[in-house]
Amino acid sequence: MSDSEPPDDVGYGKPPKSGRFKKGQSGNPNGRPKGSRNLATIVLRESRQTVRVNGPRGARSVTKLEAALMQLGNKAAQGDIRSQRELLSQVRMAEEAANSGVSPLTSHEMDQKALEDIRRRMEMISAEVTHTKPEPEKEKS
Repeated sequence: MSDSEPPDDVGYGKPPKSGRFKKGQSGNPNGRPKGSRNLATIVLRESRQTVRVNGPRGARSVTKLEAALMQLGNKAAQGDIRSQRELLSQVRMAEEAANSGVSPLTSHEMDQKALEDIRRRMEMISAEVTHTKPEPEKEKS
């Protein structure tokens, strides 16, 4: 080995050169295909699809999520203990969210609030700079 080449240290965090990725090569060349959706996207899309349900006033279209909650409510009303627990926990969470007092802001209102916050911070910074700025020394004649 010449003096210009560093020794091939192998150990924790230093795999042998033969096992390292080549420069410019990805560790997962196939990777996730473009356009594939994650689980959250699939679940939300599926729960928002509409289905026809028959009710006392005839057939109507509701989302799958609404239909599932209707079935949960019906089972709870029939005396199914598990359904009652689940329905009560869902109602409790919904009421807490409704009573939290957080009003949903439109994007325009959020933008206005952010701009106002930025303006206020800039005024504070400029006030600090003017108070901490040393007075220029006057020349003595």
